[in-house]
Amino acid sequence: MIEKLYCYLVNSLCCALYRREYRKYINNESIGEVQKEKLFKIIKDNSETDYGLKYGFKDIKTVEEFQEKVPFTDYEDYLPYIEEIKKGKKNILTSEDVLLLEKTSGSVSSSKLIPYTDSLKREFQCGIKPWVYNLYTSIPRVKWGKSYWSVTPIETEKEYTEGGIPIGFEEDSEYFGKIEKLLMNKIFVTPKDIAKESDIESFQFKTMQALLKCKNLTLISIWNPTFFLLLLEYLDGNSENLLLSLKKSRREEIFQYIKAKEYTKIWPNLKVISCWMDGNAKVYGERLQEVFNGVIIQSKGLLATEGFVSFSFTKEKGSRLSYNSHFFEFISLKDGEVYLAEELKENQRYEVVLTTSGGLYRYKIKDVIEVCGFSKETPRIIFTGRRDKVSDLFGEKLNEDFIKNMIEDLNIKKDFFMIAPEEDRYVLYLKTKEELPEIDELFRRNFHYDYCRKLGQLKKLRIFLLQGNPEKEYIDECIKRGQRMGDVKPIILSLKGGWDKVFTGHYLD
Repeated sequence: MIEKLYCYLVNSLCCALYRREYRKYINNESIGEVQKEKLFKIIKDNSETDYGLKYGFKDIKTVEEFQEKVPFTDYEDYLPYIEEIKKGKKNILTSEDVLLLEKTSGSVSSSKLIPYTDSLKREFQCGIKPWVYNLYTSIPRVKWGKSYWSVTPIETEKEYTEGGIPIGFEEDSEYFGKIEKLLMNKIFVTPKDIAKESDIESFQFKTMQALLKCKNLTLISIWNPTFFLLLLEYLDGNSENLLLSLKKSRREEIFQYIKAKEYTKIWPNLKVISCWMDGNAKVYGERLQEVFNGVIIQSKGLLATEGFVSFSFTKEKGSRLSYNSHFFEFISLKDGEVYLAEELKENQRYEVVLTTSGGLYRYKIKDVIEVCGFSKETPRIIFTGRRDKVSDLFGEKLNEDFIKNMIEDLNIKKDFFMIAPEEDRYVLYLKTKEELPEIDELFRRNFHYDYCRKLGQLKKLRIFLLQGNPEKEYIDECIKRGQRMGDVKPIILSLKGGWDKVFTGHYLD
């Protein structure tokens, strides 16, 4: 009881610190005015930077002038600026010093480096604080226990640029303010220095050991739902050694639950698991819900390395736009026009564009959202996929949305699926026990794919039937290619081939 009371007091104190930001968020009268103030502060603060001088930030007086003078950008547009920042040069993209360069997650390609400033961290906190406050006050039993927040092994020694700038956060708690981090560290389940653990198996053992020791776990906050599913699989395969590392009383208490895979009884006070639930992660989130029946699985909303887009409020469909965080623009997938936050329409899809205090201006993050409703003026959104995920070997232009729809049309039970190009054809990597129809014919509904097949440019799609553990094999391969384990996102379309050398299984034909 003393431990529960201690957790309650610490969590309540964090909520008290977050109340002001929460009220600021829910009590704003006009999203449009808040967004304009945010934009003008960013361009005023950075008007004397190399980037600000190039695009005449000083002379910009309206949103329309900003849109006329400043172009849309992709990551490649920032490469020369980031090279200067890496050398230690200042006043390049922001007037503030760059605290660190954070690696992106995203696809299995090499990582990008995103500048982080104090102001950018505060912009992230403008989303984190209302979300945490709402979560803890809407589900008050969460306050009475400990939390596990995602920590992943960094795989390598801490990196620095030639100018001495650190590369990468070590753990999610770095996104919190200093006081909150100090408080939360007292009730986090995470083992000390676990982020510096370079051996994956040792990392999994220590993480699961800490979780098993904690009976009073009330909140799990992760990114990829497969991260925790794989931890549970590790528990199943290593239960004997893990149990021996626990005190006798706890070992005897949970022995039968582990054997029966009754995970909710291992952590009887667990109330919420926060993780990705939209887009490609949906199927794994649903699997996590099956495992933890009765526990609330809450969507993370849309967070990118570059910015904080949305967060969930309990019992709401979708996630609320974090309009206090950055200046947002949205490119309509319907007509190609650019819309502001207050101009969004329900059931319409848009590509998200950010202007942040970290030095990204009109930056297209390539994430596509659909507006699913409103809470007063605030749009609620669902992440639907990536706009840049298109495979085009010979002009067929296959994108993730089309592939997802085709696989769903199969109407079969499947544990894992992914499409990847392989020289002059596509390969469907699929784990299922059901009989399959002629899948290539489904893909020929795509006019361009069908045309390439008729011309002989593309050969018939092949099926690689998976027999191992594709989730683990996929994550292991992504780690080899430079990603952190907890940041690996489920994908439907890989733009690179060679997965038949990664996955365990065989071609059907």
